[in-house]
This record gives sequence, C-alpha cells and structure tokens, in this order.
Amino acid sequence: MRKEALSAVVAGVCLAAGCGGEKLPADLAGTIVYVSDRDGRDAVYLRRLPDGADFQLTSLDEPVEDPALAPNGRQVAFSMGGRIGLVTVDTHEVKFVTLGVDWKDATPSWRPDGKALLVSARRDSGQPADLHQLMLGSPAGADIRRPLTRTDHMDETSPSFSPDGSSIAFVRGDNAYRLFLSDGSVRRLTGGFRLVRHTRFLPSGRLLCLWSQGKQFGLDAMDADGANRETLSQGTAYYRTLAPSPDGRYLAATFSYESDALRFRQREEVRLLDARGQPVGTLVRASGNGTHSPHWGR
Repeated sequence: MRKEALSAVVAGVCLAAGCGGEKLPADLAGTIVYVSDRDGRDAVYLRRLPDGADFQLTSLDEPVEDPALAPNGRQVAFSMGGRIGLVTVDTHEVKFVTLGVDWKDATPSWRPDGKALLVSARRDSGQPADLHQLMLGSPAGADIRRPLTRTDHMDETSPSFSPDGSSIAFVRGDNAYRLFLSDGSVRRLTGGFRLVRHTRFLPSGRLLCLWSQGKQFGLDAMDADGANRETLSQGTAYYRTLAPSPDGRYLAATFSYESDALRFRQREEVRLLDARGQPVGTLVRASGNGTHSPHWGR
C-alpha cells in the first residue's frame, strides 16, 4: 500500500508538471551545461543539442555549482566552495580565477564579449552578497575584481548581463533590479507581493523573472526598464533557475519536485519549456538527487 501511494504521488507530480516522455523538438540547437551528482558528487556536464551524448567536464574533490558556458563555447565558468573556476571544454583543464579567501564568489555570468565574469560575492557566510566584476586575462598580480554594488543587509544575487553588455539584471531582496554600467545607477524593476528569486535576459533584450507568492509560482516577462510586464505561466510547478536558448524560443529550467512524500526528499531535473514557460519535455532526467542549474549557449 505504501509503495502504491508513493507511486501515485510521483505520478501526480509528473502529470502536473507536464512530464510524460514527450519527444523533444527536433529544432533544438546549441549546447547546454548543467550540474549532476550521478557519479556521487556534483560535477559539470555538457551536451550538444538536439541529441548529443553527455560529457563530464569536471571531476574535482568538492561539489561544483552554477555552470555558465562562455560566449565562444570554449570554456565553462563554475563556482566551488566560494571560488570561481574555468574548465576548458576540449581538454577539461581546470584553473581557478578566485581563491575564496577574501571573497566567497558564486553564480558566475559571462559578459557578452567573454572578457569578464559577473559574480555574487560576500565576505563570509551569512554576510550580504554584492555584485562584482572579474576581469579575465589580466596581467599576473593585477587586481581582477571590480565591486559594482555595496548594499548592507540585503543580498544581491542572480546577476546576468544584458545582450549588449551595457547593464546588469539582478535580484536584491525580493525584487528585480537593473544596474547601468555607464554611471553605476540602479533602478528597481518590480514590486508588489510577488517575490522575485531569479532573473535572466532574453536575446531580444526583454527580461524574465521567476517569482513566488504563497503556494503559487510563476514566470513573468517585461521590457528591460520594467514596463509591459506580463505573466507567462503560473501554477504549482516550482522552477528554481532558468536559461533561455540562444534564439529565445525555449527555456531550460531546474524543476524541483518531491520524489518521496514520506521522507520529504527533494529531487531536481532539467526541464524544457517553450517561450511562454509551458512544459515541453525533460532535457536531462534526475540522477541521484540532483540534476540542475542548466545554462544554454551556442
């Protein structure tokens, strides 16, 4: 009886989220990188779409997080224990650009020209996170870090560059903000009861944000200045992160669900959504307890 009840719960979750073995669209293109613990520890994997094999890029002593494929597709940035690393796609060679001593860095995001990374950085665990830019290719001994914000008592997370590299979208507290690099000014884009937790620019320059309100979760789109905001999807399916495809027609999202209702065990997998946030299928199924944090590049 217990097994039947658990199977019914899992089936119900899958049905509600739109899984069911759908055949993925044949027009998928580009490369996704993501994190999986299928071999016992979180590592970065890469897949060429639409039907390429999965390749493990990192095999390190600590779990990795937050992979981001470089604009030229040759390197993947990631975070590990407060450090930012780069792994070369062809050789799997790893080097670290920050050491996690003075600053604990997370969620790297590439500048469109590939010459810098944007990170959420904090002095120590529990302290507020600010946005920093890391210049790559700087001379040995040079200070590669440029603080962009300093906000006491509130975290600044989920940063991403606009397609033209002139501004940055991020989450401060529970709202989406935009930072203009030309003068350092910051503008709040959202407000109200919906709590924003993740932002990403579309190739068109519009902005996506994931939000929650009570037991409802949703995806909104808006212009880069916060105007013309519209709700694309809303319901009980929880997506923790998302990554637009290079052409903006699809989204890769971290879908979180409860795999064992009796033990309250969470699992994650990478789902494929259309441009309106509707489920299309599963890009990478759960292995172990976690397959998550996709980034979609060319």
